[in-house]
Amino acid sequence: MKAVILSGGSGQRLAPLTNTITKQLLPVANKPTLFHILDLIKEETPIKSICVVVSEEYGHKVKETLLNSEHAKYFEFDFVFQDKPLGLAHAVQITNMHMGEEQFLMFLGDILINKGELKAAYEQFIKNKPESLVLVKEVEDPRPYGIAEVTNGKVTKLVEKPQDPKSNLCLSGIYLFNPSIFYAIANIKPSYRGELEITDAVDFLIQQKNTVEYYIIKSWWFDVGTPENMLKGNEVLLNNISNTINSKLNNTVKIQGKVSIDQNVIIEDSEIVGPVIIAKNAHIKGCKIGPYVSLGESVTLKNTKVENSIIRENSRVKNFTRIISNSVLGKNVELALEDNTQAVSGNSKKVKVILGDDTKCTSL
Repeated sequence: MKAVILSGGSGQRLAPLTNTITKQLLPVANKPTLFHILDLIKEETPIKSICVVVSEEYGHKVKETLLNSEHAKYFEFDFVFQDKPLGLAHAVQITNMHMGEEQFLMFLGDILINKGELKAAYEQFIKNKPESLVLVKEVEDPRPYGIAEVTNGKVTKLVEKPQDPKSNLCLSGIYLFNPSIFYAIANIKPSYRGELEITDAVDFLIQQKNTVEYYIIKSWWFDVGTPENMLKGNEVLLNNISNTINSKLNNTVKIQGKVSIDQNVIIEDSEIVGPVIIAKNAHIKGCKIGPYVSLGESVTLKNTKVENSIIRENSRVKNFTRIISNSVLGKNVELALEDNTQAVSGNSKKVKVILGDDTKCTSL
C-alpha cells in the first residue's frame, strides 16, 4: 500500500500566516502538521512510499523540507505539482502513474487526528476489503462539510456541503482507496465550483454498486485551516507531551505541570505553567508562559505573559504585560510596545494577535 498526501491549497483562512509558507508546514506543537501526519503513517500502517501533491507556489519548499527531514530516511517520496487548484479528485488523479495498481491512503495535509484512529481504520479496510473506506467524524453542524449518508454499516451517498443534511457524519479528509478510484474520477464532471470533487468520485463508486465503508473517528479531529483550529490542535497535542527539561534552569524559575524544554534555553525570573513546549535557544526573562504555549527555536520573550498561543522561531516579544492569548505569531516577528502606558504591570487584559512572518508591531 502507498499513500497520497495533498499539500497544496492556498490557505486563505490562515492569512497572513500563509503569506510566506504553505499551511501544511505551519507548526503545531513545534512540528509541521505534515510531520504529524507522517508520524502517524509510520507508526500505524506499513506504508513506506508516499506521493505528495504540492502547489506551484510552495511545492519546492515542501519538497526541500521533506527531503531534508528525518522522514526521508524512512519514506520514499515522490512529488507531483498541481498547477491549478482543480479539486481534490484532480489532485488524486494526477498521482495515477505513481500509485499504479496498488491500494492507497489519501490524507489531506492539514488534518490532525489522535493516535490509534488511522490504525483502526486501516485494519478495517484490510479485513473487510471494501472498494473504499472513508473516515468520518460526528459534528454538530455538518453543513460546511462533505457528509456521508449511511445505512447498515455502508455509505449510501456522499453530499458536498448540504444545506439540508441527512447525516451528521462529516468527511474527515482521510480515505482508503483501491485503484478503481481513478476510473471513478475519470467519469465525473467538475462541480459548480469548477473542481473535480472527491465526494463525487466516491459517490460514483457507490452508484456502480461498489461497497464503500466508513470508520467513525472516536477521538479528536481537527482541520487546522484556521488559527482557531491550529490552537485547538496545539492544545490536544501538548496534553500528550512528555516532561523533559534539557537545559539548566536556576532557582528563579517556577514550573507547574508538564513542560518540554529543549537544549540551550535560558529562563530567568519566570513562571512556566504547563503544558508548554519550548524549542532550543529560546530566551525568556520576567515572563509568565502557559498553559498551552508552543515556542519555536530562538524565541525571545521579556516582560511578557502568554497563554494558549503559538510563537514561531526567531520572534521577539518584550514589555507586553497584557496577556497574549489565543494568538499565533509567525517567524521573525517583533512585538514591542513603544508606549509604556500600554504595558502596565499587573494588567490582566487579554489580547489576541495573529501576525505573519517578518512583521514588526509597536502598537495595537
